[in-house]
Amino acid sequence: MIINSYLEMYKAISQERVLVLVNTSVDGVCAWRILQSMLQVDDIQYTLVPIDGRSQLEQAFQTHSSQNALVLLVDCGGNLNIVETLEPVEDCMIYIVDSHTPYDLDNVYDGNNVRLVVPSSCDLEVPRYEDIYEDDSDDENEEPNKKRRKSNEGEEEEDSLIPKKERWRRKREELLYSYYEFSGYSLSVAMMMFELSWKLSKDTNEFLWWGIVGLSSQYLNFKISRDNYVSGFAAAQRHVQRLSNPTSTSSINDIKIRFNNELRLELYRHWTLLDSLEQSQYTASRFRLWTAKGRKKLKEFLADMGLPLLQCSQDFSSMDMEIRRDVCRWIEVTAQKYGLDDITYSSFELQYGFRNKFSASDVVHAVFTVLTSPDTGTEASFLKALDTLNRHVQSNIRHGIETSKVLCTSLLAQVQALIDMKQVVSAGAFMYAVIQEGSAELANLSHPYRLLKLCRYLSEAFSATTRKAATLPFIVAAPLHLDPEYCYVVGSPAIAMGSNKSYLGRAFQQAADKINASVEFDDFDPNVMQMRSEDKAKFFDALTSLLVT
Repeated sequence: MIINSYLEMYKAISQERVLVLVNTSVDGVCAWRILQSMLQVDDIQYTLVPIDGRSQLEQAFQTHSSQNALVLLVDCGGNLNIVETLEPVEDCMIYIVDSHTPYDLDNVYDGNNVRLVVPSSCDLEVPRYEDIYEDDSDDENEEPNKKRRKSNEGEEEEDSLIPKKERWRRKREELLYSYYEFSGYSLSVAMMMFELSWKLSKDTNEFLWWGIVGLSSQYLNFKISRDNYVSGFAAAQRHVQRLSNPTSTSSINDIKIRFNNELRLELYRHWTLLDSLEQSQYTASRFRLWTAKGRKKLKEFLADMGLPLLQCSQDFSSMDMEIRRDVCRWIEVTAQKYGLDDITYSSFELQYGFRNKFSASDVVHAVFTVLTSPDTGTEASFLKALDTLNRHVQSNIRHGIETSKVLCTSLLAQVQALIDMKQVVSAGAFMYAVIQEGSAELANLSHPYRLLKLCRYLSEAFSATTRKAATLPFIVAAPLHLDPEYCYVVGSPAIAMGSNKSYLGRAFQQAADKINASVEFDDFDPNVMQMRSEDKAKFFDALTSLLVT
């Protein structure tokens, strides 16, 4: 059942001990950080279990639900049939705060165990209850009516109307297909939790910052469209203005959140400008930096701005102050000449103390890299991510930024390797690449969300070369680093779609069914799948046949 009140949810979980299951996404971690602070202030007892997939969700629920009659799912569960998946007892109440869409209709219309918390501003376009669920007592033996129609030859022929029950079933199938056809994301759950803190008069600049980081993670990881991000950004900006009080006495160590036009250059404040330009997905794709011509064009870009290579090759913080102050404006102006019209976007930065300044994108990249480390378990990576959000311990976020630089380098190296070895295939209705076992970058990319980043990277790289590539979804398959008998298959929608909604998850399932392959959709994102490596070739053949027709 849908409820629009955050307060109703919080009132319920404040009555008794609650089991909180949190998805290990950047948005989920930020949402939990806000909620955890409120629970601790109000002395509400909870059991926390971080999870990164459906199997862990089921296992955690089975282990802890007997001690907790109240369960809260954060950034997970909305697109699953929760009653069927978890089989809760009659008096167990499950609250869901999730950004994965479309929401499962059994969650939407379950009036017993499920409460789906959805902001009133969200337009779900949910089919009517009577169009999906019908009483079995309805008459199926209805006498069909008659109608007359003309055939192509102009002759009249008699035809029977199908029974009412059959018409309802066909309409139901059409509605369900239309509703579940595309998967996507709605409002950031971190911003939902901040809205809750605001309604409870517990909101702070720190809570708002975590909400902004969650929202920014959705945009930077291509989960929401630019229009949806702008809408969320406008809401966050109003809160920034409300919580900023320049007349009050404040300490230098107080948090200050400021608006800024952020460059699409990853971690440039903590790197050299040249390294950031070379390793950022946006500039690397558009300059085609895996080619000699692209690298030459980048140098021309720097020369047009009058930036000496010596300055660009040293840490950004060590550049001449005058250059450091004006370089963002110079890049924005010069970028138009090179077709980089959207090299900036609206964002925020956080400052506390004299030297501590981080943009929202810096924190997103750091937390994302920590959460998706292939060598760290779910619980350990979740706790490290929470530490990375702790502004009082600088070493954590600095470490996250350094490891994020390594990931940027690995992504570009893998893109260049796939292009140089001509391993990117156009299958007509989509493009795909298969990373081979033993690839130099596989160990660092063997995580589904890192592969999704690679997928988008490749899509942008080819879209900069041919317009057709922008209209095609992109799929990447890669063996599991520790178990090469199995592989991940991940997909991202076509860039030209603009909406960031994807039909690939549904297509993956249909193609797998067609070849009777054993697959596993364990991730909460339906665009992520695991299958046996030996079935890859048959799967891509089936997917090609399915999408071409």
